[in-house]
Amino acid sequence: MLITKLPITNYDDVLKNVKEIKPCAKVFDLLSKKGFFCALKISQADNRALAILKQEALALGAELCVCESISRFKMGLSDAILFITLRGLERLAAKLFIQPYGLKEMAAEFEAVLKNICKSQRTLRYKDKEINLNKPVVMGIINMDPNSFSGDGLTNADQAVKQACQFEKEGAKIIDLGAESSRPGVKLIDAKTEIARLIPALKKIRKATNLPISIDTYKYETAKAAFEHGADIINDIFALRVGRQKLARLIADQKLGVILMHSKGKPQNMQKDPHYKNCTVEVYQYLKQAKEYALSFGILPEFISVDPGIGFAKTVEHNLEILKNAEIFRQLGILTVGASRKNFVRKSAGADELYYVAANVLAARNGADIVRVHDVKKTVRAMRLI
Repeated sequence: MLITKLPITNYDDVLKNVKEIKPCAKVFDLLSKKGFFCALKISQADNRALAILKQEALALGAELCVCESISRFKMGLSDAILFITLRGLERLAAKLFIQPYGLKEMAAEFEAVLKNICKSQRTLRYKDKEINLNKPVVMGIINMDPNSFSGDGLTNADQAVKQACQFEKEGAKIIDLGAESSRPGVKLIDAKTEIARLIPALKKIRKATNLPISIDTYKYETAKAAFEHGADIINDIFALRVGRQKLARLIADQKLGVILMHSKGKPQNMQKDPHYKNCTVEVYQYLKQAKEYALSFGILPEFISVDPGIGFAKTVEHNLEILKNAEIFRQLGILTVGASRKNFVRKSAGADELYYVAANVLAARNGADIVRVHDVKKTVRAMRLI
């Protein structure tokens, strides 16, 4: 007899190991859900709700870690951590739908977690096509702004199309084309200037490759011009806070994909003492609200990706925290992460290109579906093992 610990890091690991035992087909799904354990942070819930939740969790063999205010029956809001299997979470959610104090809404959140973890196919749709994300993919960055923070800004369309073709050859699955730098302290440009830089390159890239093209913009005018010349996805650093209804309706009407990124303030001031009580939780809440806003205009969930905005209004410590906890944001759907050539990497480890590639690989390992990078060839090669 031999007893060994199974290296279970995700639901797919459970499925693989349970399948090898060859259980009855009728109980395969049930056993798999019992085999995956998760810890869920619950932030600022009604203390009365948490008291009920603790009793229901204990009845299912789970546990809820709460502050002492709950046991002393104090009113207010508190945080908690739920330790439970997926099967337990499934049963718990069903019981909470009839409970008061916000537990019905909590049950819906639990069901969303279940749906995301147990999802067999991950795709981002755009127009009438989709990107298969069962394995993380690389998005290659092309900058048409000479002020680009990474120092790789191009000055003409021919250079851009050459780089796009090279990225495709190296294994990128998406091209991300931008014409306005968003580095800290930069002065933003108007739509007319952005369009003049962007469209000549976009037109040539569209003819040269069949890869989906993402446009890094938050302006309605730029997005409209880009769509008219073949763009597929809008990558918005302000998550529709600037373009608002007009941009949201354009994306919905034309069935464009959209990436909603977290940021605070504007590039001119975003790095002036960024502060959070809990960075991961606050970024998550922001992206959740941004996605709900997008959905309210008819943008379908499968057309939306979220991006926690590494390097935007965050300290080195904030960025490392986000990178470590990236998988949390997968609960909101498809996850895009852009850690490439950000200052926090240089300040944490050094400016060697190897460290930037390592940050990209770490993002993929920690849950990113789309990794937005400058160093396509090296990142694609490094990610093959992932």
